[in-house]
Amino acid sequence: MIIINPRRQTISTELIEAYTLLSPATLGHILDTGMESYIQPLWKPIKLVGQAITVQTYPQMTSAIAAAKDICKPGDVLVINRAHDNRHAYVGEISTLRFMEARIGGIITDGPACDQQAITRMKFPVFSNGTVAMTGKASGHGKDWGAVNVPVTVGGVIVHPGDMIFGDDDGVLVVSPDKAIEFLAFVQEKESWESWVRTKIEEGWTISQCYAERPDPMVKMASKL
Repeated sequence: MIIINPRRQTISTELIEAYTLLSPATLGHILDTGMESYIQPLWKPIKLVGQAITVQTYPQMTSAIAAAKDICKPGDVLVINRAHDNRHAYVGEISTLRFMEARIGGIITDGPACDQQAITRMKFPVFSNGTVAMTGKASGHGKDWGAVNVPVTVGGVIVHPGDMIFGDDDGVLVVSPDKAIEFLAFVQEKESWESWVRTKIEEGWTISQCYAERPDPMVKMASKL
């Protein structure tokens, strides 16, 4: 059977829009919830911010992915644990068309993908552990096992239903709704500071002069952590 827990709205549209203008690596200065480096974008440049719908599958048992798709709201991100199946792709050109039709924001999976060129052309955000030429098979017994909206581990990080997924060319950060709200102002302030530093460097300043004139917001944040 498939366990399907209901979706709860945990991330506001305004919060997602705010983080879309920012960088995961900036928030990564203070959070340790970044996925391991083997979770990579299928194409670049890329940006993905949305609420997580989590999926636990088993090798050759992937009907939970379809069940998750059916409860997604526009912009949601499917985060899929593939149960160590690194030989079969369950994200490809045709499945991506179905995800796009459902207005899903993107896919994060610790399994491989296929049809890289087609997905790149479609500009559908996919982060995976690589690509393969072999797709999953829908045959066999036990196809209806799995779970939706349960905690899953992907990229070495536990992802809870409703967490914010924050990904770009550098990788993926997983952020609880509370932390996303708490640290938004810091990320905005630090990126404003970094933009100011770039301007000053172009004007001939040294980085030491920049630090002396306007301290890094990270120093202030570190005193609060």
